[in-house]
Amino acid sequence: MKNFNIFNLFRKDSEETTATANTYNNIGGDFMKTTNRLFTKVISALSAVVLATAGIGSSSMKSDASYDDPDFTELAEQVIVLVNEARAAEGLDPIYAVPYLCDAAETRAEECVENFSHSRTNGDSFIQIVDYNVTPWATAAENIACGMSTPEDTFEQWKNSPSHWAAIMNPDYTHMGVGVTYDPDSVYGWYWEQLFIKVDPYEVPSGEIEGQYIPDKYKIVPQSAGDIDGDGIIDSFDYVLLCQYINKQITLNPLQMESADILADGVITYSDAAYLRKYILGEIEQIPVSLF
Repeated sequence: MKNFNIFNLFRKDSEETTATANTYNNIGGDFMKTTNRLFTKVISALSAVVLATAGIGSSSMKSDASYDDPDFTELAEQVIVLVNEARAAEGLDPIYAVPYLCDAAETRAEECVENFSHSRTNGDSFIQIVDYNVTPWATAAENIACGMSTPEDTFEQWKNSPSHWAAIMNPDYTHMGVGVTYDPDSVYGWYWEQLFIKVDPYEVPSGEIEGQYIPDKYKIVPQSAGDIDGDGIIDSFDYVLLCQYINKQITLNPLQMESADILADGVITYSDAAYLRKYILGEIEQIPVSLF
């Protein structure tokens, strides 16, 4: 017997937001020196571009979620990571992400732009988005939210709602998908959806669904200060990423931001880029750099 809950929706009723902090301990970088003249010229040219725009300002250690092209897949996976961290704190098993369910959740998030409800735009229940023949389910639930631009703030909305939190903490659910979308012309801007299921044990005795996985908290993990791209080598690619971040062209995860803070002063500025350049060119022997 299949059953589902239609009780969980949440919208932004105030401008209150919360923030979470992440820390990372730097590993001192090894001395690296380049003798390639062409490489030096490339670094110098990049530096000229950065210094020419130095009047724009600097970026703090707090990430900015207001970029024009958000990575919805990455944001969705961050929500799943938050779910599993919260469940682990309560001694519960993690929930597996499933690409098919994430696609379904993405469609539901887009539908919520027009109709913020657990009913689909054609009047069907939310669970009709899932093809039972593709993903057999025994029980299901949905959480929806809107108005907040970050996974953390949206998760906090659900956490502060007993019915939403009950779905997140339900020990029966085994798999989930998360969808997120943004429409600047809509009422609430940001829309988020969590789709939980318990796999049907009669149809899937193993309990495993094709493609299931548990997302890593961070896709890129720096090996040392300055290794912003996480490949274990401090080179011009890291310098370019740092310049792009300072110019607000890309976002960095908290570990990358800690790695990019070459001066270890809690902020990421053009000074960090300048010292990273010096290190790559062999002008200084160690990072992070202490000026005192």
